[in-house]
Order: sequence, then C-alpha cells, then structure tokens
Amino acid sequence: MKRQKTQAGSVQQQHSMKKFMILVAGAFISSIGSGLTDFGLAIYILKLTGSVGATGIFASCAFLPAILLAPVGGVLADRYDRRLMMILGELLSGLALLICLAAVLSPQPSLVVICIGVGISSIFSALTEPAFKATITDLLPEEDFARAGGMVQLAGSAKLLISPAIAGLLLQVTAVGTLIILDMLTFFTTVLIIAFVRKGLTSKKSAALGSGFFSEMSAGINAIRGKEGIITMIIIMTITTFCLGFVQMLSKPLILAIAGERELGILTTVIAMGMMVGSIGISMIKQPKSYLWMLSMGLFGCGVFFALIGVSENLILIAGFGFMMFVFMPAIQIGAEVLIRTNLDNSVQGRAFGLIGLITQMGYILSFLAVGMLADGIFEPFMQGDTELAMRIGAMIGSGVGRGNALLIIINGIGLAVVGIVVARLRSVITLEATAVADERLLESW
Repeated sequence: MKRQKTQAGSVQQQHSMKKFMILVAGAFISSIGSGLTDFGLAIYILKLTGSVGATGIFASCAFLPAILLAPVGGVLADRYDRRLMMILGELLSGLALLICLAAVLSPQPSLVVICIGVGISSIFSALTEPAFKATITDLLPEEDFARAGGMVQLAGSAKLLISPAIAGLLLQVTAVGTLIILDMLTFFTTVLIIAFVRKGLTSKKSAALGSGFFSEMSAGINAIRGKEGIITMIIIMTITTFCLGFVQMLSKPLILAIAGERELGILTTVIAMGMMVGSIGISMIKQPKSYLWMLSMGLFGCGVFFALIGVSENLILIAGFGFMMFVFMPAIQIGAEVLIRTNLDNSVQGRAFGLIGLITQMGYILSFLAVGMLADGIFEPFMQGDTELAMRIGAMIGSGVGRGNALLIIINGIGLAVVGIVVARLRSVITLEATAVADERLLESW
C-alpha cells in the first residue's frame, strides 16, 4: 500500500513538472517576443529622433511601471488565482502594444504615444512575473525549487540571448511594426498555454493574507532598518545599476555609428552569452572562500571591460570586451545576494528582497533619465568639437559621431571598477562577510 502511494506521488510529481515545463515554454516564447519589441523600438526611436535622451525616456517608460508595481503584483499573486493573474497580465500587455503599433504605422509617429503604449504594457506585466515565480510553489515539491528557478531564469534571459539577433536580421527585410505584431502573437500564444495548464490546478494561499499590503511592506523596511552593512550594500548595488544603465543605453548608438542593425543584434546576443558562461563558472565553485571577494572582483572586472568597450571602434574587440563584462556580472549578483541573505532573518527575506530590488533597480531609471542630458548635451558635442582636450582624447579613442558616447562609457566603467576596489575595504560590508562565513561553518558542523 505504501509502495502504491509512493508510486502515485511520483507520477503526480512528474505530471506537475511537465505542466511547469509547459508554462516555462510559454514564458520563453513571451520573453523572445518582448525582446523583439524592446530591441526594435529602441532602434526605431533612436533613428526617429537621433537622440539618446529620447531612447532613455522610452526605456524608463518600459521599465519603471514594472519596478514600482512588482510589490503590488506579488501581493496579488498571493491573494488571487496565480494563473488568472498571468493570463490577465499577458493578455492586457499584448493589447497595450496596439497603441505602439498604431504609432509606428502613423504618417507622423509620436514618441509620446509609443511611451504610453509601452508604459501600459509594463503595468500589466507586473502581474505576470510574481505569479509565475510563485507558481513554482504551487506545482513542485521543495527539492525541485532550484531546478525550476534555473528554468525560469533561462526563460527570462531569452530576450537577451535570442531576440536581438532575430530582431537585427528581421529589420533587414521588414519594419518595426512587424516585430510588434510578432510580440503580440507571442503574448496570445502564452495565454493559451497558461489556460491549458490552469485546468485542475489551485493556488496555495498565503497564511498571512489578512496582514495587508502596507503592513507587509513595513515588515520589509523593518528588516533592513538599522543594519548598516545591508544599507551599504543597497547603496553599492544602486550605484552599480546606475553605471550599468549607461552601457545599456549607449551601446546601441555606439555600435550603430560604425555598423548596422544586423551587426548590433548579433553582437548583443554574443555579449549576453557571457552571463551564461559566468553563471556556469560560478556554479562549478563548490564553496567560494569569500563572497566579498567575489563581489569586489565582479565589480572590478565588469568595470574594466565596461570601460574597454568605449576604447575601440573594432566590432570584434567590442564583442570580446562586452562578453567579458557579462562574464563578471553573475559574481556581482551572487556575491551581493549571499552577503545580504545571510544577514536577514529567513521569515522576512521575501519582503526585504522585494524592497531591496525596488530600490536598487531605481539606479537604472536614474541613468536612463541622465544619459540623454549627458550624451546629447555634453559628451557628443564635446567629442565632435575641435578643442585641444577633445583632440587629445580623440587621438586615443577616436573622434566624431558616437565617440562622446564612448567616452561616457569609459568614465562609467572606471567608476564601477573603483566601486569594486572600495567595497572590499568597507568595514560595514566586511562585517556582513564575517556573518556569512560563520553561518557556513555552522552548517558544516551540522
């Protein structure tokens, strides 16, 4: 009898994993579609306006609502049917892209209308991701959580690893409107997949639903309040996202100044593969000697190769430097996460990480808004001028269109490398490392 129950449980577990893998396939398709629109519209706006600042405004509208509303989406995912939240998020996000499609097909395309469209789409996307991640708990046993988390991460990375190359090739033979239509079709395909998997499933409700949204947010604030090391880490990671936001915004006009959309798409895909290589490398390390060292080296290495991207006008060298920059990124993420996680009580980690993510991601928004003023208003005119300083710098990195963006990339890369050196010397962060090491030794003794 016991054996029959075990076999039945095993069959049920396999069935649940199959359903989850179907959901991951849907997320993978949706991620590719979103990447097509992100890549295509960014290039479209850059060509339409000739302004990095306009591209930054577009990126802010596409990014900010999802960041701000992520905590709300998390609470809704705990209160209502998670698959229904995913269906509504995907469906309404897809429909909102009709606004963008109408704008790019118009004889007089409007940046404001495009930003409204991607902003509304981003609002509804905030319903999808928290519900998708929470579905892991609904469908799978604890021993499958790590495996499922890796699958979710892989699906999300499709917009970086696959979409740019596809979009770059498609833009050689079609217009950005086609990319938006393809994205909408992926949204509706994903809705059908979720609806199929939803049959026979129920969401596991949180036991603390009565506490309310604001009390849950307060718990996250209280978890980090007064902890100097964690607050220092939040500041460091916000500075990091601020610096990385510049390369995200400036890399496209930098490459388009010397190549076309096809080359840009292929280079973006090649560079993003560095993150996969870096993740695999770290996963092969059984027990890092120091997470602080990992964080410091990650920031320093990322910053150095970040700066080198701006030095050369050779596409192969740019691809190589960008690839190595992405190789170091997982070390930053993992090092910071472990240092913070080992210094937080487990019962509040979800809410605390939600708040920390909200704060640190604002670094991207600040850089998106600042990049236009700095690139269009200061650095590009400076490097196209004939001052003695501009000519001296131009002798090293080149002059003319796009080289102001290159100089700005170099400055931010150097800044990130300096942060990597400084963080290893901060007493408050060293204290976090001591706690992490003590926890690992305690686990070893058990």
